[in-house]
Amino acid sequence: MQSELARTLLSLLPLGPLWFMLVLPLFMSFVAYLAGKKLARPVAILTTLVELVIAVALALAYDTSTLAAPYLDYVSTYTMGALPYHSAIIQLIVGVDGISVVMVVLSSLVVFVAVLSATHIHESEGTFYMLMLLLQTGLTGVFVSLDLMGFFVFWELVLIPMFFVIGKFGEEGCRHAAIKFFIYTHLGSLAMLLGFFALFFAGGYTFDMVALRNTPLAPEVQIGFALAVFLGAGVKLPVWPLHNWLPWAHVKAPTPGSVILAGILLKMGGYAFIRLGVWLNPVAFSRLAIPFAVVAVFTCIYAAFTAMAQTDLKSMVAYTSINHMAWVLLGVAIGTELALQGAVFMMFSHGAIISVLFIVAGQMKYSAGSREIPAIQGLSKRAPRLSALFVLASLAAFGLPGLSGFIAEALVLFGWATLLTISNFMVWIWASLITFAIFITVGYFLWTLNRTVFSESDPTKEVSDAPLRDLVAPVLMMVPVFVLGLWPDLVIVQIQQVIRFIVSSMAGGGVP
Repeated sequence: MQSELARTLLSLLPLGPLWFMLVLPLFMSFVAYLAGKKLARPVAILTTLVELVIAVALALAYDTSTLAAPYLDYVSTYTMGALPYHSAIIQLIVGVDGISVVMVVLSSLVVFVAVLSATHIHESEGTFYMLMLLLQTGLTGVFVSLDLMGFFVFWELVLIPMFFVIGKFGEEGCRHAAIKFFIYTHLGSLAMLLGFFALFFAGGYTFDMVALRNTPLAPEVQIGFALAVFLGAGVKLPVWPLHNWLPWAHVKAPTPGSVILAGILLKMGGYAFIRLGVWLNPVAFSRLAIPFAVVAVFTCIYAAFTAMAQTDLKSMVAYTSINHMAWVLLGVAIGTELALQGAVFMMFSHGAIISVLFIVAGQMKYSAGSREIPAIQGLSKRAPRLSALFVLASLAAFGLPGLSGFIAEALVLFGWATLLTISNFMVWIWASLITFAIFITVGYFLWTLNRTVFSESDPTKEVSDAPLRDLVAPVLMMVPVFVLGLWPDLVIVQIQQVIRFIVSSMAGGGVP
């Protein structure tokens, strides 16, 4: 019944649901820019709310029981023209499977919450909300593209408005952070573009992902493409040693920019590892599973220890983000059904949790006068609303049972447990290391909460609670954290068939 109603709603949209979701924020971005100071924010809120409603309808309408492998729906092609080279056709192909549906919902939710959280943006509001809506178009485009060139165009489209959000609306030193963000991510994108062209020439002069997936390729082409994807997606995820841009960008970005960065932009990297990796190029990725798993485990441990050493709350949350996103690469590298489910679930769960943490960290500057952890004291008594959010988001971040963060980590670990045998010594070592990283994460969050929330307050310092208008966005984002912690099938049912299809395509799975 719900599926039928959702399909009826989507059928009413001009251009079809996916093209409509791409065109609407693109058009409304210019409306927001021209709307002026008073109307730019309402225009952006309304547009992102409509996008969220359509995304949820898309998830309700997606039904794997009516689809055949590879379980794609709403596939549509726009032909731009033909190249004079081997009659190659340039097309924009869009479509969704269960994984991309989940990511479109997350993208729409994060952008909506980011716009709601922009309560402290009071200059150049038209420009700011225009950039947020352009980000919406680029992010949605990445998750629905089924051709490599369209994927790259939307991938780069996200980079440009994000550069200006950081560089124009951030804190002191934001321009340096924006330039660093641009250089790192653009170099990664260029490496990935070289891989796209290698696949184009080796795969029959097409960028069509479905066609390329069914085209036999030489082993060296597959491995080369997998490494190019690792460089491009590894910068976005990010993994060590490609992560140096992220803490700078987070600390200097305005709160809505940090929400977009951590909540969804990093998920572009995780999604690329799945869509361009184990979905498009499964054999090569399964052969590279061990080095990818090693990078993931090292990144997780490194980020956990580095987060513990931070004094700026925003910087600590940034390294926490790196820690959690390493679990996505780990799930992809393990390559079992449960581990891949955990990778996708982690992206959605992390998107919600980390958004709340960054909103709380940004609010500390206004409520406590500082984001420096040693300077924040006695929040539980003087800022109970902000304290409650901080505690709940922290519990979710380190994986308390009953919250979505626990489900994500448990799925990856259970997926790894299926590979554990008495003779497989290295897998035991890696499993021990990743478990150690979990304990470190729990430790530094509890330590931080003890110093900031449950410590004695300093009467000489002025602390105020967050106003209710600033709490709407994080409270809204906590809803999926609780709901998915109790009903994880809301995501798993969407992705189960697609992941089984991916696992069946991998040569013996991932980590041996």
